[in-house]
Amino acid sequence: MVHALVCAVLLGSCLATQSNPRSVNLVGNQDVGQWVNNATSLEKLVRTQGQFQTVYRAKFTKKPGGQPWDIGIHVPSAKPIQKGRLVTIHGWMRSETSSRVGLVYEQGAEPFAKFINREELLGPVWREVTAEGISDADYAVGSAQFTMFLGYGTGSIEFADLKILTTFQAQKAATLVDSNRISNGSLVGWLPTGLETFTSVDAKNAHFTRAVRAQFTPKAEANPWDVSLHVPVEGAIGKGHTVYMRAWMRSPTNAKISMIAERSSEPFNKFIDQGISLTPDWKEYRVAGISDDEYTSGKTQLTLFLGYGKGVVEIGDLRAEDLGFQPIQDLPVTITYYRSAPSDVWRAPALARIEKFRKGELGVSIVDRRGRPIKGASVHVEQIRQEFRFGTAAPAAWIVNKSPVGDRFRKELSRLFNTVTFENDLKWHTIAPESYQQVDEALIWLRQRGFRVRGHNLVWGSYGNLPRELKGMSNDQISTAIHSRITEMVSRFKGKLYLWDVVNEAVSEHELWDRIGWDKFAEVYRLAKATDPNAQLCYNDFDWTEEDSSGSGHRVKATALVKKFLSQGVPIDVIGIQAHVGTPITPMSRVVEIMNEIAKLGKPLEITEYDLGVLDDQVNGNHMADFLTAMYSVPKVQSFLMWGFWAGAHWRAKEGGAMLNLDWSQRKAATVWEDLVRHKWWTHQSLNSDSHGHTRSRVFFGDLKITATFKGRTASLIANVTSGKNGRVKIVL
Repeated sequence: MVHALVCAVLLGSCLATQSNPRSVNLVGNQDVGQWVNNATSLEKLVRTQGQFQTVYRAKFTKKPGGQPWDIGIHVPSAKPIQKGRLVTIHGWMRSETSSRVGLVYEQGAEPFAKFINREELLGPVWREVTAEGISDADYAVGSAQFTMFLGYGTGSIEFADLKILTTFQAQKAATLVDSNRISNGSLVGWLPTGLETFTSVDAKNAHFTRAVRAQFTPKAEANPWDVSLHVPVEGAIGKGHTVYMRAWMRSPTNAKISMIAERSSEPFNKFIDQGISLTPDWKEYRVAGISDDEYTSGKTQLTLFLGYGKGVVEIGDLRAEDLGFQPIQDLPVTITYYRSAPSDVWRAPALARIEKFRKGELGVSIVDRRGRPIKGASVHVEQIRQEFRFGTAAPAAWIVNKSPVGDRFRKELSRLFNTVTFENDLKWHTIAPESYQQVDEALIWLRQRGFRVRGHNLVWGSYGNLPRELKGMSNDQISTAIHSRITEMVSRFKGKLYLWDVVNEAVSEHELWDRIGWDKFAEVYRLAKATDPNAQLCYNDFDWTEEDSSGSGHRVKATALVKKFLSQGVPIDVIGIQAHVGTPITPMSRVVEIMNEIAKLGKPLEITEYDLGVLDDQVNGNHMADFLTAMYSVPKVQSFLMWGFWAGAHWRAKEGGAMLNLDWSQRKAATVWEDLVRHKWWTHQSLNSDSHGHTRSRVFFGDLKITATFKGRTASLIANVTSGKNGRVKIVL
């Protein structure tokens, strides 16, 4: 996972980013309309569709004999810039007239010394453009400026989401990988896996002379890592150090790849893992992460996963540096949030499905004590419990924690959710006698407050996720241990958990089943069902919906696995969709299609472990709004659970996975969650009875408190409206 944040001034964009006290805001909050320009015109375009809401267009006409700098747009720096600081210009641009543009950062007066000076040829397709350089001097406010040179010809350009940022202080770093070794056509040190061809080629139109070229055609069921390139890291990496990985790449097939830094042996721990969508043009891609351990030379590697689809990729100037304890927030990184501009066409149908499938009819009759209808009675309907399960993972230790922090944890848990899954407490390799006590106490607290509770999980079929002693047992001994595990755990929590994740991640974690036989997979479900017939039994796995970041191979295998065992009558009641979302993010219209494909298996679906590790608050919040809405709209989905909500107890907190910060302040995802779950999808109605004493309305499924008032008399009752059952109640005043 990538721990990275780019903080910037956004020019001509409504996008908000998380603040970063180390970043310098070079142009203040100036609107583009206030920029000094000598283009023919500069106009602001506001659009309701497409990738960008706000776009700026500059039109220009070159005079005979004119120079590029004769026509341009200039923005004086609103903040000082220190010598040695990295300054980055980043944005999206296009030109219907195929125009050239110069991106410049320069001294604001004679002799106009430049420390960024890059030309780009734009075409009619939106293209991400980046230029950067190290400040050559100290510049006071207004003494330096950002400039776009437009005087190369006559035409127009459009630009959006233009960022000017200054980041970390340039410093000496420990070089981990230097790809100059390919300069003479040598491929020493590059370790290819699953490639059709792998060669050294001339790097045309690049600042380096040679590049490596990989061509590949993965099998339909391939994992991304089945086709890959590995480069051993030559230097040591300190624990907690920031590692900065960069490469120039292009792909004539617009291939999707992942840039990774990882341990070079099992279990291949990854401290950088970022999906990237390449273009046919050379571009530098930059990712960063924090090392999870102390690594000596040769114990880590840089890896490119290529197995997302057929394609060709060229790579040049691959390098990595150990920056010590350099704050990762200060680094300019490349994050491809979406491979193409996201569309909103899925939303209207989704909202219509929510109205159709998540609501029912509620009829209320108001009568007096003689049974006569009362006209004009005030009727208030308030949701007190939703039928749909909105939940989170939560450690039992925090639920029972007696400190003020524990009090706040329980308060937010109660306010935001109605369902809980214990994060690690019930896993076989982590369960201990003291865990039972915490789980028992937590269960009492949860059940007293009406929470539904999931069990996670009974058997996770790799030795790294099983008790250590199992590996040394015979097959018969392992089968006996599994039998005891199922019967003891399911019996102990019988009636207290509505569901068990019986088997977890069998597509990738299958050492156990390969050894003792896949018939045992079926047996554990049958045994669990016999032990607690009322508990729902779930098969839980990952990478169902993460097609753009992880490919479709895992989903294909998981679907085949479930279909096979269902055909054998194995009691898999629910399919668990983990939804640990990576980048690039799969478009929501495709996610809905995938969920509908999975629903054809005929079983209810649960989102079991949702999170998105993105530090950009706007992106994080927007995805929460879209993904939650899309999943709530799929009729087969019965639950939506996040894998944690508070940064103090979240496995992806450093990546932005938590919706509440460590100090309990809300990120955008939290406000989105609360707005949808506690307001828009929570019935609040005030009605008046008609001449027949009736009110009729559509309400969200669940328990509702209905209060009727007439001439000082008040009465209330609780009604339950569920899918397939409309509510009909009578209140006597």
